[in-house]
Amino acid sequence: MRGSPIEEIRARLYEIARAGDGDVAEGALLIAAEEYPDLDLGRYLGFIDDAAEAARARVADGAAPDEVRRALAQEIFERRRFAGDDGDYYDPRNSYLNDVIDRRRGIPITLAIVYLAAGRRLDQPVAGVNAPGHFLVRHGETILDAFHGGRVVSRDDLVKQLGEMKAADPAAVADQLLAEPPTPGAILTRVLANLKANYLRRRDLPRALRVVDRLVQMNPDQPQWLRDRGALYQRLDCPHAAIADLERYCELVPDDPEGEVVRAALVQLMRNAPTLQ
Repeated sequence: MRGSPIEEIRARLYEIARAGDGDVAEGALLIAAEEYPDLDLGRYLGFIDDAAEAARARVADGAAPDEVRRALAQEIFERRRFAGDDGDYYDPRNSYLNDVIDRRRGIPITLAIVYLAAGRRLDQPVAGVNAPGHFLVRHGETILDAFHGGRVVSRDDLVKQLGEMKAADPAAVADQLLAEPPTPGAILTRVLANLKANYLRRRDLPRALRVVDRLVQMNPDQPQWLRDRGALYQRLDCPHAAIADLERYCELVPDDPEGEVVRAALVQLMRNAPTLQ
């Protein structure tokens, strides 16, 4: 028996997230498909195919990665005019890849996904750089900032960025980030985490809950998403669901410094649960 459309979308999303070579563009579009039920994945994936082929046409066979990087950056950031959204950075549309492609505006990670997906179609050595605060791209030995038109970022620039984010040892963290690129699952998790934060800023709790539900399913080994979902259930007056998540969280993370707060919330929920439907 076929599942519901949402179940099918999520099953495919989780499959991509688990795959070492999953297509992050398809995964990002599946995230958007819950908000846009009529979204045509083929159309948007075709757009990325076309961008990759246009860049390929500008270079000779066997061109060095730096030459392909320049052609790809020119195609995406100059000819197709993708750029960072400075005007409304926290607009949820900046986390939906279909909107990013339609509007040519996004945040660092979704713009990076466009570049990464096109680079992968050209069999290029591209990877994400999961730096806190500002996602970057590595193409060969070169680091790029997709939010700022594909400008080249030096290792020193990356170390400085990490220092501003209060990394304990910025140079060591920079080396680790470059040596250990994020998996498709980590990239898609970051897209969802950004989207959750944007909906919370807008006090759109039902949409935030739908996002966190995917984070829980995608990351069963990361209990903080259970805590976040439980807190949202609590705010939405769904006490039994909140209790289930928060109890499970306390079981998984018994030494959490915030455990007392969570347990206090549980006591209150259990006291009120019989009278709330």
